[in-house]
Amino acid sequence: MDNRTEPLVPGVWRIEAGTFVNAYLIARDGSSDADGLLLLDTGGPRSGPRLVRSIRMLGFDPTRIDEVLLTHWHREHAGSAARFAASSAEPEVRAGRADLPVVADGRAPGSGRGTHLGRLLQPRLPRPAPTPATALDAGEPACPGAHVIAAPGHTLGHRALWLPEHGALLAGDAVYNLWRLSIGPTSLISDLDAVPKTLAELSRLDPAVLACGHGPPVRSRAGRRLVRLADQAAARL
Repeated sequence: MDNRTEPLVPGVWRIEAGTFVNAYLIARDGSSDADGLLLLDTGGPRSGPRLVRSIRMLGFDPTRIDEVLLTHWHREHAGSAARFAASSAEPEVRAGRADLPVVADGRAPGSGRGTHLGRLLQPRLPRPAPTPATALDAGEPACPGAHVIAAPGHTLGHRALWLPEHGALLAGDAVYNLWRLSIGPTSLISDLDAVPKTLAELSRLDPAVLACGHGPPVRSRAGRRLVRLADQAAARL
């Protein structure tokens, strides 16, 4: 597989961790690994080597990753967290409090109102290898200029990152951008009732750049398109 990377905004890079699956690298000082690196999501269980190669190709030392933040527990995003935690970098792994039991202990995920298929499917979804992790709470700074946003719905503990200086929203799987902007497969959503509120709150940020867990970033009319998606979700869910 090739190592596709691209700058998102200054100090942030998108890395394709797998087919249509993204991870994001943030330089704490905005340009180098001198003050450490933050990795948002880790791809699937086999994505670790690809991420390490990509980070090196960007000119950074992967051992400078001191923190791994997980937008949510699904294995295509948290699947290599255990590998990074056990690496020589020894980063702290963090996830939303409601997702911690899955990430840290491999327990069954919690859920709210889901589809009939989702209620059958989600308890059977493969979980990431248990990884020592701590809570990532909304409102705290993830690093200079990046704020943690609660974005429940896709999972109960889903988190997003907001970089107000650059107008960039790293939305995780709260928003998909595969061929069109959407909320993704409803069978994978843990709490349908939370989705309209989350999208409404994210749309109020009016991002100039919308980066998703799946698909390329949205750079044109991102805020307007997010408002439209929020309105659609409120009408349909």
